[in-house]
Amino acid sequence: MARFSVYLVLLLVSGAAVVNGVANDPGYVLVAWGSWQVETSVWLALGTLCISLGLVWLLQRALSSTLHVPAVLTRWMGGRSERGAQQHAEKGLVAFFEGRWEAAERALRKNLPADQRRLLQSLFAVLATHRRGHRERALALLDQLESEHAVPQDLVSMVRAECHIEANEWPLAARSLDALSPAATATPRAQKLRAELAYARGDWLTVIELLPALRAAYLLSEGVLTVWEKAAWAGAMTQDDLSASALWSLWKRAPETQKSLGSGLWSTLIDRLRLQSEWGALTKALQGRFDQYCEPASLAAIAVLPRDHAKKLKKPMKRWVSEDPQSGGYAALAMIAQHDNDPGESEAMWRKACECEPSVEAVQRWAKWCREQGNQDQAAVLEADAIALLQQ
Repeated sequence: MARFSVYLVLLLVSGAAVVNGVANDPGYVLVAWGSWQVETSVWLALGTLCISLGLVWLLQRALSSTLHVPAVLTRWMGGRSERGAQQHAEKGLVAFFEGRWEAAERALRKNLPADQRRLLQSLFAVLATHRRGHRERALALLDQLESEHAVPQDLVSMVRAECHIEANEWPLAARSLDALSPAATATPRAQKLRAELAYARGDWLTVIELLPALRAAYLLSEGVLTVWEKAAWAGAMTQDDLSASALWSLWKRAPETQKSLGSGLWSTLIDRLRLQSEWGALTKALQGRFDQYCEPASLAAIAVLPRDHAKKLKKPMKRWVSEDPQSGGYAALAMIAQHDNDPGESEAMWRKACECEPSVEAVQRWAKWCREQGNQDQAAVLEADAIALLQQ
């Protein structure tokens, strides 16, 4: 505020000095042109000059506004056309996501100038046309977009691959996906298409490889991904050309959701190792599994192991029966004793198995063992007990 007061005082003093100078000596300006002469005071000349400059500026603004009226009208009309195109595109996209393919195709393929045609609008129009069942026309539209270079080549290839997948044309879909650039191949959309193609063709290792990226991109529901994951791991484990080491490696790579208690993948691993007679690998797998779970599939596998391999599982079975007598470990110990040709130990373990878990299955297995040992009378009594349990 003090600074403003100083400036105001200085302006007042300067103004007073100018007025005093004008009053004492106003000065003059002389303009001569041929025989014409005009003489006036300096201040009147300055005032006339300022007024003239203001009139020239106003005239220039008026002329500029008049000359720009057609351009304004053109922009206004163009804006209306642009808004109309945008409305058609929005209606078409809404219809597309609602699954109304005919309405989507009609709105998205609206005849518009080339500079107003939207890139995504063209691609969604192709998909809508294809999903209406007009496959040839959709592919022709893609060829046209590709020839006009109106849409990036990678996007055209993705849409073409999607059309081929929907039509179960696996080789053509694979060819379209192979045409993608490395950057486009890494995009979530391309990974989803690759996974769909791999799932349809039974390429389970590719599906397994792509599942983490699909989960991160949220392009498929968790329910679909869960089904795919289960099918992919089960399919991978049943491939005919896998060795025991490859099976074991796959099992270790499997997610924990596929290796929980009662896992079908674990049963598949046991069956594959049994078919290949890979007893060492099966024994090692069972030892690792018994560290966490004691389940029927693992216990049943002990019965088919050779003697030397079955004996290695005696220690984990004793631990399980001490922690959980009803785990089925006594039946496994009975089978191990049978491998050791120790009928007394085997009978004692069968008896404890039936005492801890008096089920029909346990009694029948004891009865079967008795018949194998030639004890037909005891086997008949046990079979009668099993029938009585079954009738309860």
